[in-house]
Amino acid sequence: MRSQLQILRARATLHEAIHSFFRQRDFLSIDAPIAVTSPGTEVHLGYFSTTWVDHQAKSHPLFLRSSPELHLKQALSWNLDRIYHLGKCFRNRGELSPWHHPEFTLLEWYQTGISLPHFMSQTEELVRYAAETLAAASAEVMPLPAQFQRLSVFEAFEQWAKISLVDGDPDLAAQGRAQGYISLQPTDSFETAYFKILLDVIEPRLKAEKAIFLYDYPASQCALARIEGGRAQRFELYLEGVELCNAFDELLGSAENRQRIKKSNEERRALNYPFVPEDEDFFRALDRGLKPCCGNALGFDRLLALLLGEKSIHRVVPFRENRPFAGSQSLGGPSIQG
Repeated sequence: MRSQLQILRARATLHEAIHSFFRQRDFLSIDAPIAVTSPGTEVHLGYFSTTWVDHQAKSHPLFLRSSPELHLKQALSWNLDRIYHLGKCFRNRGELSPWHHPEFTLLEWYQTGISLPHFMSQTEELVRYAAETLAAASAEVMPLPAQFQRLSVFEAFEQWAKISLVDGDPDLAAQGRAQGYISLQPTDSFETAYFKILLDVIEPRLKAEKAIFLYDYPASQCALARIEGGRAQRFELYLEGVELCNAFDELLGSAENRQRIKKSNEERRALNYPFVPEDEDFFRALDRGLKPCCGNALGFDRLLALLLGEKSIHRVVPFRENRPFAGSQSLGGPSIQG
């Protein structure tokens, strides 16, 4: 087993490797704020809230960001073409689990004028570069396959769940129950049934693959990704069955972005989740115009742990055992957070 010193050195090596990878490709490192007016746009995420009190004793609600996405897209509106950010992000209301922590390190990058398939290839290049750099620094690294597999979500449902996936199909739960998936209930909505099959049937099969991209998601799962041909133009990369990143061919228009974010907030209200303010600076940036681009958010801690052959991020996140996390009974449990 590696010592804590070896892991800290590996962490520093990976940190430098990421900066080197993007510098070699003419990406600009962007500093993004941590305390923000809007922490994210996801329905099911919990956020840390705080308050800034100005010199006139006026209070301004702020949040710790869950991602630098909204600010990096603002930077793209300044006519930048290749940007990235490596830094801390925060997600609340989640349990400690093998692959989750409320404070984590996230790599996020954007490039204009690149197709989603080429963006997949670039992501694979990054992972390989990281592995090679760690190996050169005398770290024992998990072997990567000669080629990362690529499979659409629709193909995954067909091959592994024996279901022809149709977005919004009200009979999806019934189809799943006919295949013997006992977690499904007759009253499950399409979205509930979709996620149950994804978690119970698809993701366990991904563990048999060393490295695989899932792409072409149902349009209902688009988030802020562009839709083409009825499918959300996005992908996720899984290493050893663990989700490592989430990438989009980005939605550009301010009107549709605003509409999707409003819908997300409406769904949050229906679930009794706290309202999340919208970021008007983000919408103004979209009004200025973005070039067609792709963006990816990749978990730094997960990448390090997976490449080092760790079974969780527990040992690669410094001070994870400090209070208030020390002795947490939820350390090995599941989490709803990404």
